[in-house]
Amino acid sequence: MEDTSIGPENKSVKIRFGLYTIKNLGADISDNIIAERKLGGKFKSIADFLERIKHKNLNKKSMEALIKSGSMDAFGERGTLLYNLENMLTYNHESLRQSENQGSLFGDMAKDELPSFKLKDASPIAMAEKLLWEKELLGLYISGHPLDRLRDKLEGREVNIKKIKEDLSNGKPVTIAGIIETCRVVITKNNERMAFLKISDLTGSIETVAFPSIYSGAVDVLVPEKCIAFSGKISVRNGEKSIIIEAVKEV
Repeated sequence: MEDTSIGPENKSVKIRFGLYTIKNLGADISDNIIAERKLGGKFKSIADFLERIKHKNLNKKSMEALIKSGSMDAFGERGTLLYNLENMLTYNHESLRQSENQGSLFGDMAKDELPSFKLKDASPIAMAEKLLWEKELLGLYISGHPLDRLRDKLEGREVNIKKIKEDLSNGKPVTIAGIIETCRVVITKNNERMAFLKISDLTGSIETVAFPSIYSGAVDVLVPEKCIAFSGKISVRNGEKSIIIEAVKEV
């Protein structure tokens, strides 16, 4: 397993995550990045990375995966890197052509005469967007958690998912907040839609159910990655606890 941080060492960063697990990156380009890093050491800059990686699959799809997953955060802010993506790919292609002694738009310059690459400024990406990218590409949040903005309120509440699962009994009314991880919509015998949702807070996750009377009025709210507050009653079936949602709102 190789970590996703491909830039200079950052001693404050403790997370290590496999390049092979990044969605849309691919094993072949991962192998090439790992081999080059082992051979020449950590990449010192985005230009150093673009000059050293000479693989056909260093393309828009793989670069977006690296940038959006946070693997290139040492080289610049994700919004800036995405804004410069086309220029980065052009620079990489020109570097590759020079190394192969082919003609390029820079002529027959020696490699050390390749024009320096500088990132153009762009607007930063909002934290919420970064977290969505991380969840999509890595399967979990790295830079933070969507509920961080509600942390003080959540930690100040007496009831949370951990307490529900450990202490509260069947039929007990509860009101909590959390983020929707998954939502499975089914059609009832009466041709109505209802949903089974997995909702998590900072202490754990729990299955919940939104029957048609609730789901019909909250279709736009009961979707993955939405932060919601909801009230309902605990239901225990086959030893497993869930919550029957009786009211819900986005927070």
